[in-house]
Amino acid sequence: MFGVYMSKQGEDGKLSKQAFLELLNEQLPSFKKGGGRDTGEEIFQGVDLNQDGSIDFKEFALMVAGYAAGSYETLQKLMKEMNKKK
Repeated sequence: MFGVYMSKQGEDGKLSKQAFLELLNEQLPSFKKGGGRDTGEEIFQGVDLNQDGSIDFKEFALMVAGYAAGSYETLQKLMKEMNKKK
């Protein structure tokens, strides 16, 4: 994900809203699943912690870490369920 971030960042080292939304569409399409809402915009607002209109690497890393933690918990639950069935 670091390489993806680096390839999309602007000269200021940050992701513009457009670059962030492109990254979501290309690399993390599951993030945008939602009932017809503009979830990309909602995610951007939530990740842009300092509300400066762009995403710096720290904000991006926090988003990825949060996603990984959530995925890990889901994976653990599935593994426990599978072990119960054995």
